[in-house]
Amino acid sequence: IPGVVYGPDSSPQLFSVEEKSLAAQMKEHGLNFIIELELDGKKQTCMIADYQRDVFQLSLTHIDLKRIDLKRKVIAKIPIALTGEADVRSRGGIAQVYLQQMTVRILPSDIPKVFKIDVSHLHPGQSMKLDAVEVPENFEKMDPQYTTVVNVLAPRSMAAARGGKS
Repeated sequence: IPGVVYGPDSSPQLFSVEEKSLAAQMKEHGLNFIIELELDGKKQTCMIADYQRDVFQLSLTHIDLKRIDLKRKVIAKIPIALTGEADVRSRGGIAQVYLQQMTVRILPSDIPKVFKIDVSHLHPGQSMKLDAVEVPENFEKMDPQYTTVVNVLAPRSMAAARGGKS
C-alpha cells in the first residue's frame, strides 16, 4: 500500500509497504507502536499518524507515518479497557463506557497498548470522571478532567422497584 512519512525539519517522503504485515503489526501492537522505517538507506523512527481502510474489505489502503524523537513526548490516544466489571454486575449494575480512549502526552517508549481502569468499586448510579482516574507519573492527561469515563447503570427492573421511571 502507498504511504507517506513526514515530520519536522524534513520534507515528506513517499514509500510503499506490504499491507498484510503492517495490518498484523497494527493488530498486535495497536496504533501507538514505534516503527523503524528505512528509506534511501536512512533509518527513521516513526509512529502511525493516520491510515485508511477499504470500506468493504477493511484492508489497509494508505498509511501516514510521523517522524518522532524518542526523547520528546508525543500526544497519543490510548484505548481504555475496564477491569472489575464482574463486581459491578454482582451488585446489579451495568458499566457503560463513555470515554473509549484517553489522550495523553507521553514519551513514545512509555505508551501502553491499552490503559486499564478498575471499576470494581462502583455501584449502580455512580460514575467515574477522568480526574478520578489514577495514571502513572509519566502520563499527562490531555482530555478535560470533568469528562465522564464510565457510568454504572441500574437495570430497568431495579429502577422501577425503587419508584424510578423506566
